[in-house]
Amino acid sequence: MRFFFSAGEASGDLHAAKLIRELTRLDPGFEATGLCGPRMKAAGCRQLFPLTDLAVMGFWKVLPALGKFYRVFQLAKKDLAANRPDAVVLVDFPGFNWHIAAAAKSLGIPVIYWLPPQLWAWAPWRIRKVRRNVDLVLCALPFEYEWFKDRGVDARFVGSPFFDEVDEK
Repeated sequence: MRFFFSAGEASGDLHAAKLIRELTRLDPGFEATGLCGPRMKAAGCRQLFPLTDLAVMGFWKVLPALGKFYRVFQLAKKDLAANRPDAVVLVDFPGFNWHIAAAAKSLGIPVIYWLPPQLWAWAPWRIRKVRRNVDLVLCALPFEYEWFKDRGVDARFVGSPFFDEVDEK
């Protein structure tokens, strides 16, 4: 089993690293590739680009980085086409990950959004993008699961990785 991951923020890197470790435990032949940070790389993800290095917020901070985001997107698109993973797993970071989702979908690769953007809070109209480009949404919050399900999205409630981390301490 091979998955392509895209996580652009430190929290996504942390959560996805734990997921990669668990998938590797369940399937020792599991392969992860993607746009990730140091934790995912340490968990065994073949890093195409350290996307967490580009984690910026706000129009004025994103604007100078647009060229770099575009080049990273092209790198990811090329890897998806050449290596055809079994699925793409997106972790938050919607401004960039919407593009990864569309590219994967155009290649017929299933798209899973784990820890999806909080559309219910700030952008409910973007549900159309989810319906068009995401095959499965894995929700951290029970009401989030209901929100996506009520809007015709295949969703599962999996719980919050934050609570797993609290239990570990």
